Amino acid sequence: MALAAERQAAEKQADALYVPLLGTNPSHPNGWPVRMIVASQTEARHNRAIYAPSHLISIRADGTKLLSMIDLPAERHLQLLFGDVTDPDEPDAARAAHIEQAFAFIDGLPEDAHLLIHCLRGIGRSTALTLGILARYMQPEEAAAALHALRPEAKPNRHVTGLCDTALGLKGKLARQALRFPAKVWKPTKS
Repeated sequence: MALAAERQAAEKQADALYVPLLGTNPSHPNGWPVRMIVASQTEARHNRAIYAPSHLISIRADGTKLLSMIDLPAERHLQLLFGDVTDPDEPDAARAAHIEQAFAFIDGLPEDAHLLIHCLRGIGRSTALTLGILARYMQPEEAAAALHALRPEAKPNRHVTGLCDTALGLKGKLARQALRFPAKVWKPTKS
C-alpha cells in the first residue's frame, strides 16, 4: 500500500515537471503534446527518481560512457553518438542521420510520454536537438521561446541546429533563432 502511494506521488511530481507545451498536437502521429525536460548528464543522473522519464534521448561523444543513467528499455532510450563540435567536417560531428533517428524516435512517442533529453552539459547538443523537435510543431521563433522557457542557459550547437533546420526545410529560420542564445530574458523579435 505504501509503495503504491509512493508511486502515485512520484507520478504526480513528474506530471508537474513535464507540463505539456501544446494543449493538443494533431501534427504528432500519437498526439504527443510535447512533454519534455532538457538537462545535463549529471542533472539527469542525480534527478532520475524525480524526473522519472518514460523516454530518454542521450547525446554523447563516441567512446564516452553513460554513468549510472536512467534504466529504460532500449526501445525507450535513444542514444545518439556525436561530439559537441560545430565543424561538419570533424569526424565526430553530428550527421543528418542522427537528426532523422531523433525525429523517428519522437514520432513513436505515445501521447502520455515524458521525454528527457540530455547531453553532457545540457547546453549545446541537447538544446539544439530540442529546438529542432519544437520547430516540428511550432514556428521557429515560438520554438526558440519555448526552448528558452525549458532551458534558459541554452546555447544550441550551431551545427546540430543547422541539420535540424535543413531536415525541416526552414531555410535558415531556425538557425537564425539559435543565434539569439544565450539570453537572460527572452524578447520577441520585432515584426
